Amino acid sequence: MADSPEYQAAVDVDPSTSLEYRSPVDVADPSAYAPWVRELRGRSGCYVIREADTGRVVYVGESHTHRLYSTLTRHFQGWNGYTAGTTYDRYAVEVALSMLDELPGDVVAQQVILILELEPADNTHHQASFDMGEIDPADFEDDW
Repeated sequence: MADSPEYQAAVDVDPSTSLEYRSPVDVADPSAYAPWVRELRGRSGCYVIREADTGRVVYVGESHTHRLYSTLTRHFQGWNGYTAGTTYDRYAVEVALSMLDELPGDVVAQQVILILELEPADNTHHQASFDMGEIDPADFEDDW
């Protein structure tokens, strides 16, 4: 059923990065996440969030611990505490995925590469140059 046309969100491919952006909102039920988002449970990978109207990249994140669904969707709901991060209106953004289900070190390295290439407005860490040979996934463990 998720493959039927009424469940398919429009996909916008950015030719400069080959990333495929789409809305995280279910077109059949706007109060729910899109089927492709719900299918991220138990998976690892990188995500890029951009403003739908301007295309401006606002955030790059990752989960290398098989929590991609929760890591991504927490940006679209109330989030507080010492690990709180930036939240976005899920009706006003698009999301692209990269490096799904790859090795933890590769997922973390891809996040760093995407941050350096895309210069997202809201990433406040990992903005400096990195020696890609010294990235340790343990340095990126979630504290939540």
